[in-house]
Amino acid sequence: MTETTGERDRAAQAGGWFSAHGLVLRVVAFLTIALMPIGLIAIYQTAEFQRETLRRSELSLLALTAQAGAPVEQTIERAFGVAEALGVVIDELDDAESCSSYLDRYIEGRRLYAMIGLVDADGIMRCSSLDAPLDMRETRIWEQMSVSPNSIVTLSQRTEIADEPVINVASPIETGNGFKGYVQLAIPQRRIASPVSSVSPDRKPIQLVTYNELGEVLTVQNAGKPLEDLLPEGFDLSEQTGLRATASAARAPSGERLVYAVTPLVTGAVFALGIWPAAEGFATPWLTNLFPILMWAASLLVAYYAIHRLVIRHVRRLGRSMRRFGANRQLPPQGTAGDMSRELREIEGEFVQMAGNILQDEARLEDQLRERGILLKEVHHRVKNNLQLISSIMSMQMRRTQDPATREILSRLQDRVLGLATIHRTLYESEDVGRVNAARLLREIVAQQSGASGARPEMTTRLDLEDLELLPDQAVPLSLLTSEALANAMANATPDAEGTTWVSVSLRRENGGTVRLEISNSAPSAMPDQKTASKGARAQGLGMNLIQAFAAQLGGPSETMHEAGIYRLSTGFPVREMQYDPQDY
Repeated sequence: MTETTGERDRAAQAGGWFSAHGLVLRVVAFLTIALMPIGLIAIYQTAEFQRETLRRSELSLLALTAQAGAPVEQTIERAFGVAEALGVVIDELDDAESCSSYLDRYIEGRRLYAMIGLVDADGIMRCSSLDAPLDMRETRIWEQMSVSPNSIVTLSQRTEIADEPVINVASPIETGNGFKGYVQLAIPQRRIASPVSSVSPDRKPIQLVTYNELGEVLTVQNAGKPLEDLLPEGFDLSEQTGLRATASAARAPSGERLVYAVTPLVTGAVFALGIWPAAEGFATPWLTNLFPILMWAASLLVAYYAIHRLVIRHVRRLGRSMRRFGANRQLPPQGTAGDMSRELREIEGEFVQMAGNILQDEARLEDQLRERGILLKEVHHRVKNNLQLISSIMSMQMRRTQDPATREILSRLQDRVLGLATIHRTLYESEDVGRVNAARLLREIVAQQSGASGARPEMTTRLDLEDLELLPDQAVPLSLLTSEALANAMANATPDAEGTTWVSVSLRRENGGTVRLEISNSAPSAMPDQKTASKGARAQGLGMNLIQAFAAQLGGPSETMHEAGIYRLSTGFPVREMQYDPQDY
């Protein structure tokens, strides 16, 4: 897009006596006009200073709040550590009596705790430092644990656990079989609710409150006034349980302006609220008058007009030319605007020269890529032929071998060789030798396994395969894993309740960019274990080892399960987008 002569003349008139083609002189001239209102700069700097002061005051109060709540944090963190450690140790004890004896000795050596106990999955505390079992099913901790087992901190008044208020710390015990109960420790509230002494005397909070994720107050330090008389209207502790520390100023019911600093002490479990007197930065707003703002706006308009006239419109035109070149390799038209600066003209000239070089390089690279593709296909073709030759030699050897076990081993090895040959055949038949259609590859492997000599004619094969493009580095272990797992599934499939013998292969994309491969078969009874397996089943030991190795190459472990008359092998792995990691070079 070119400009007319009239536009060039108007541009020259706008430049005035700044007729030099240097971009620097033009920008300096217009920015000099824009920077005339020095007062605006001073006001802006003042505002920045006030904002920085406010930010520093906020960070200081948050740090002091965290420092004041450090004893509570350390005590509860230590209690969680003890609970997790006891959750492992207690599970090794044989009976409730020895367990309780162990906890009683443990609590005698550590005077911090009033009680330690293990609550079973049925809600009964049979193992504890107390003398008798307790039913915990009516407690708040059990209500929360039964809904979602998580680390819990809560306050209890005088109960059968202790004759004084205690802070209960509960940590769930979970194993591979699910929720087994939780370890509960009771800490006397008086041991950690002492007045604040960990901060400087001149910077103590009016009040320091710790509470749990439900907004329940655990400890109150420097309790000179009731908490209700210090909290502003609408301030709910249960809503102040975020992961980030925050500080805000508000007015208490008495009208006094206070600062409320909230910081997490134990992530997701315990939080601290520090109530501080409002400082200057929190109480004084920043005000400006109208005239400096108008002057600032006028300066911006002048500066914008200058930059737009001299730089932006030319840069946009050059950007459109670059986008056209990137979209359809169209070179920009010859000639430039008469008022374009010397620097931008040089940039446009360099771009035109670079675009021409890119077109030449792309043509050369396309020829090289075409030759590379032909050579790679030829390599895959020859590898496939060699693998088929090896398969034929193995077939000749199988016909000469009298031992059935040896023939079985050679047959399984031949299936693996044919699986590799299938991959290379797919690669040289594909237009893009760097990508493999996983669905097509698995269909050919299933067809190969179904047509093998050991396949049963009454067996039904079910396929649910999504078209996915994989790199060869992932396609090879995927096909070999499928071949091994499918052979095991066909060998061990038995009729289901309806009398149908079937195997199923599924390959689907999941959320998060992962792919899930599932191979299942009908199996009303469990698969034979290694102690009772037959001679043919023991041969699957190598196959299962190979399956685990191939799954590790894909990037995800394999899992097996047997339920509802179905034996299923599953593995999930992420799809790689490039053959090699650039960080390796």
